[in-house]
Amino acid sequence: MASKVKWYNDTQMVGTLLLFWPPLGVYGLYKSETIESKWKNLAYGTLALVCMLLASIYLV
Repeated sequence: MASKVKWYNDTQMVGTLLLFWPPLGVYGLYKSETIESKWKNLAYGTLALVCMLLASIYLV
């Protein structure tokens, strides 16, 4: 019986979800065992930067 790959271990799926459905994409990024930590940190940092920019635009 072939082993099934979890959806969050598919890097293309996680990347697509990050673009089109960010909450699920961030969860997949957190759970992923195949994505290297440097890419995870880059994605988290980018997400934090975007959130801070949007908050600063909204609050000004």
